[in-house]
Amino acid sequence: MSKKIYNPDTTETVNKIVGGNPSGIANFVSPTRKIYKTIFEGQIARFWNPATINLTEDMKAVKELSDEEYRAYELTFGKLIFNDSIVTNRIMDNVNPLITDPIANACIAFQAGEEALHSYSYAFIGDDVLDSQNIYNMVKLDNKLRFLANSINNRYDRIFSKNIEPTNEDKAFVAIANLCLEGVSFPAGFIVVWALGDKMKGSASMITEISRNELGSHLPLYVNIYNHIKEDTGVNIDKLARETILEAGELEKEFLIYSTKGVMGFNESAINNFMNWIVSNRLRELGLPYEDIKFNSSDGLIKIFKSYSEVNETKTNFFEGTVKNYSKQSLDMDF
Repeated sequence: MSKKIYNPDTTETVNKIVGGNPSGIANFVSPTRKIYKTIFEGQIARFWNPATINLTEDMKAVKELSDEEYRAYELTFGKLIFNDSIVTNRIMDNVNPLITDPIANACIAFQAGEEALHSYSYAFIGDDVLDSQNIYNMVKLDNKLRFLANSINNRYDRIFSKNIEPTNEDKAFVAIANLCLEGVSFPAGFIVVWALGDKMKGSASMITEISRNELGSHLPLYVNIYNHIKEDTGVNIDKLARETILEAGELEKEFLIYSTKGVMGFNESAINNFMNWIVSNRLRELGLPYEDIKFNSSDGLIKIFKSYSEVNETKTNFFEGTVKNYSKQSLDMDF
């Protein structure tokens, strides 16, 4: 999986996303694909410090949670800890070595730092609000969470457990594996914390900051990487991509139904509708066939999700590559 990192004699005029032969110089003045500079600038604008999140009230409020709410809150942070831990290493060790556009490399490098920052943020939850021994061992202690974690990890092992050079189809699938993590699994965790946001205000604020990274930068990064792999190589795994995203949605539905049992607003119908809405938006963003699920005010979970993720009116449309404002902007995608 080696790639040539430095080649001053290259004749490549447009940096290929995979299989390219770039000079290795990250030219932010004249990037050959401007969307990655746009995404990188958004990452810079969204940088935040977990130490600024006030969890004082959460330390009191957690004692007032019902047993069902506490269980959902704890399982969700156990899941998010796994998500950020695994993706930090996967993108550094497995994904970035495949990518040959230097500006996209910069985005992935920045992403790795953000994912590590998220892992660091959970330490504040572990130190101040929850039992750290439980949440850091949750993936070992809970069989349902372990099954979900293994399923997520297996998407990557499908490619990287083989001791062979990944094909272009493999590389496209890796982009989809990341898209499933960023755009399906993370939202299925965010919604639980946000649904408890009236009580756990600091936790909800922390997740809002994390969501700006995951949904505002990382998700469009892998949508674009997937599309550019198709453009540069001619491969088409759209059928497999759609199947994988649908499967990811079903796995997250099952875990949400299990982890939120007894929590107000998380009945099976509401969870199915919410996850179908999330999945349909991922498919739509890739130009794949999707079920058009319209939002209405009776969709409680979708309403909560939108209220936290659309935190102000300044937006960036990463799918058109235009920058409107970078001051902790909301997401210009219908999540």
